[in-house]
Amino acid sequence: MFSARHVLYPERYPIPPSDPLPSLTTHRLQASDGARFDVWRLASGAPRARILVCHGFYANRFQVLEIAEGLRQRGYEVVLFELRGHGERPGPCTLGLREADDALAVLRWSAEPPEGRMLPVGVLGLSMGAAVLCQVAARAPEVRAVVADSVYSRFFPVLRRTIRERYRLPAVPWAWLTWWSVQLALGGRLSARDPAALAPSLRQPLFAIQGGEDRRVPPLLGSEVFDRWAGPKRRWFEPQVAHVRMFAQHPREYCDRVAAFFNEVLPERAA
Repeated sequence: MFSARHVLYPERYPIPPSDPLPSLTTHRLQASDGARFDVWRLASGAPRARILVCHGFYANRFQVLEIAEGLRQRGYEVVLFELRGHGERPGPCTLGLREADDALAVLRWSAEPPEGRMLPVGVLGLSMGAAVLCQVAARAPEVRAVVADSVYSRFFPVLRRTIRERYRLPAVPWAWLTWWSVQLALGGRLSARDPAALAPSLRQPLFAIQGGEDRRVPPLLGSEVFDRWAGPKRRWFEPQVAHVRMFAQHPREYCDRVAAFFNEVLPERAA
């Protein structure tokens, strides 16, 4: 059905590159299922830690490139890649079923010599990218801290809201038909991978970022993951900020706050 296809093959919103483009190197990796994709590494001379940054639904790596450069300027090595079905990567988007494997491959590669080094690891994701990185944090003990910007707690309520508001269709039966069609196409149960389902087992420090004018993931749909998170947590909430727009409205403060969080919670050296 058309709504399921829009989830699996999302519209690709053009996000132009930064001008000038930050200094970075491009590397070609192979995922566990054989898919090949590019990774960007923004190196720092004596990095405090390594941060994996992940963009959101509909977007591409240019969405987070300025955030990555801001963290690099504050002493972090940053790596980023594109989610499946986004940017230059073919679909389908798998809502984390395969994207989490890709992220783990990036983390393994980034620590390998000769370019890699053992560093504490943190992750930062926007929207669906944050949901993917919650899955990574649940599987990778080397991930020591999580920044989640505009993350949804559970995907189905966001889908139901989108079906109602974007397509002007009743949630029953259309949201349920879309939900089961997507899971059937992907061959996996998605609710067990929701951030709210994983949160009780996640003990890494969490920095949650949320805007009160978020129409895609309203605060009510994002608060459950914060409430259920098992580890220490803090929140940055701005009433007038829309979905994933905190950096756009407060770019310097955003990078300062995120860097201060990582400085505080990440160990001096990798364990």
